[in-house]
Amino acid sequence: MGVFFAILVLFYGIINPIMNLKQSIDEKYETNIQRLNEMDAVYKQFREIKEKREKMDQLLRDTRSVSTLVEDNARKANIINNKAYNRDNESNIQNKFKKITTDVKFEGVNIKGVMDFLYYMENSNKLIKVSYFRINEALKERNNYDVTIKFESYKID
Repeated sequence: MGVFFAILVLFYGIINPIMNLKQSIDEKYETNIQRLNEMDAVYKQFREIKEKREKMDQLLRDTRSVSTLVEDNARKANIINNKAYNRDNESNIQNKFKKITTDVKFEGVNIKGVMDFLYYMENSNKLIKVSYFRINEALKERNNYDVTIKFESYKID
């Protein structure tokens, strides 16, 4: 009976608390690993957002004017001689941001030249959006068109 009592004391006094402690430690470990994985995911999202913001800030700080970009890309697309006009209008959006609207009209151009021009504008590494695009058949020639495009861009002062 003494041996049985000693085994009970040994089991409930030493072995059972150690097993409970190990089980508790395992549960806390799993919970902490799960939290660390969640924190890693949040940190990864934070880094991606921070990189996007830095890229946008860099694009907004670009000091090249859209008119200059239009001229350069129209020259590359070989439609510079067909440019009728190119106008910039600036407006303040919020404290340090400016919205620049650029209206461009080409007369008597072929579609390939316009598509090349739009491709060059899109790949110019400047934050630009086409907000208006209109194609009319030119009165002079059959396969040529009059094209009006409105670009919107933004910059930081």
